[in-house]
Amino acid sequence: MWRLDEGTVDDVRALQPRSRRAAYTTIQTVMNRLLDRGLLERRRSGKAYVYKARFPESEFVARSMRERLAGASADARTPALLSLVEGLEQKELDELARYANTVRRERNKR
Repeated sequence: MWRLDEGTVDDVRALQPRSRRAAYTTIQTVMNRLLDRGLLERRRSGKAYVYKARFPESEFVARSMRERLAGASADARTPALLSLVEGLEQKELDELARYANTVRRERNKR
């Protein structure tokens, strides 16, 4: 849905390669399950429903990572975070370092 911003079941199907295109009802079922889980919103447009992601992709990824890390042991969290950092590009590392310094300064003010 993030690539579309919003769309119908047919719009989602059209993004799939023809050779691997899922059935309309399969996509509809998945989208309705995502709606039930609070990950999509929908509105009626004529006879069709138009779906939209409820959260930006970056927020969804961040929430997912926070949930997984919160459920992990302290012994697993640090290696997992370090593994993620190892995979970053230089520009991303620089941005992360700036942000970490900002957070550190804010915490020291308290």
